[in-house]
Amino acid sequence: TQLTAAHVFLKADMKKEALQSVHQGRTLEQMALVAQIYLQLDRLDLAQKQLAMLKQKDEDSILTQLTHVYVALASGSSASKDAMHTLNQLSEQYGQSVLLLNLAACACLQAGQYAQAEAKLEQARQDFEASDADTLVNLIVAYQYQQKPTAELVQALKMSYPNHFLSKGLEMVEGAFERESLKYRV
Repeated sequence: TQLTAAHVFLKADMKKEALQSVHQGRTLEQMALVAQIYLQLDRLDLAQKQLAMLKQKDEDSILTQLTHVYVALASGSSASKDAMHTLNQLSEQYGQSVLLLNLAACACLQAGQYAQAEAKLEQARQDFEASDADTLVNLIVAYQYQQKPTAELVQALKMSYPNHFLSKGLEMVEGAFERESLKYRV
């Protein structure tokens, strides 16, 4: 029930309450969620401590390995190779998934391997018919780094996920631009 409550709080963007729900939890699921909340709060130091506790409890657990990947990605480009290594191991052991391909694409993006990131995301779209917000957003980023047109992907994101924070942000910026441009019409 604590885990469910934490997920409900996170869905409502109530990170502090979510953390309070699970911060003393001792299951792998609770500990992994605490680490993810710390990352959302930009507390990499606390997420690393939580990861160390997860590793002590069960180093080989999928949750521990995924948490390791999230912490490595949050640590910056220096840890992207480590994240890729763990993701490759998980993919070999359990097979590819949309989540693993998206995480691998993020590691590639951090390492400056934009074409490889795009290839992983296109694989997610083809093999799993992935059209989720994360895949679209990551693909937009990969395209932008390669100076490829993103209008079609941005439109797909806005149409399919109008409540996604990036769709809302784009809408707000576009609205502000329109309002400002009206001031300078000749």
